[in-house]
Amino acid sequence: MNVRRHGTLIHDDEGDELPDGAAAQALAREIVGEMRRLPHIYGAPRRWRADTFVITDEGGAVVAEEPYASVP
Repeated sequence: MNVRRHGTLIHDDEGDELPDGAAAQALAREIVGEMRRLPHIYGAPRRWRADTFVITDEGGAVVAEEPYASVP
C-alpha cells in the first residue's frame, strides 16, 4: 500500500499479501475509513485527503490507484 503524497511516492516496504487487486482496493478503503474515524491518531482529513494509495503487485507494477478522497 504505497502512498503518493504531494507528488512523492512513499513505498510500503512491508506490504500486504492479498489475493487480487479488488482485495487491495477494499483494504485501501478500509484504511481510509479508519483514518476518518480516528482523527486524533491520523490527523484531520484535510492533511491527508489529497493522498492516493498506489497498489502494486509483487514485481512493483501498479495494479490500481485509490485516491483517499474517492472513499465515501
